[in-house]
Amino acid sequence: MSAEPDAPLGIPGDDYTRRIEQLKEMRRELAEVGATAKRPDGLVTVVVGSQGQVKDIRLDPRVYRKLDSGELAAAIMELISQATAEVSEQMRTIMMPFVPGGDSNDGMDLTGFLPKAEDAEDTRPRNG
Repeated sequence: MSAEPDAPLGIPGDDYTRRIEQLKEMRRELAEVGATAKRPDGLVTVVVGSQGQVKDIRLDPRVYRKLDSGELAAAIMELISQATAEVSEQMRTIMMPFVPGGDSNDGMDLTGFLPKAEDAEDTRPRNG
């Protein structure tokens, strides 16, 4: 039985096939990443997708009696920031096995590919 020829980059065929499958699985996992952030009182819920995009904002009908417009805007901004930070952490966890150096910071910095969390401290509504 002869050895399989090397795949691209000089990686033996079986290893190359295994790595490609791992990368495909990582892509599937990254596409499914998302996070939901909710106020403790349940008045506002925000859902953020894998690219950091806001996919849904749910407002309990009581919100209009409990929060003024500024408080509502601040709550939404804070929840977006929380959910985006969770998405970034999920993505970091999924990608870590593919980063040279594993859990150390010796390898590539892939954080540039992750969604950016807005500054959680500045959640004041902006008047346009």
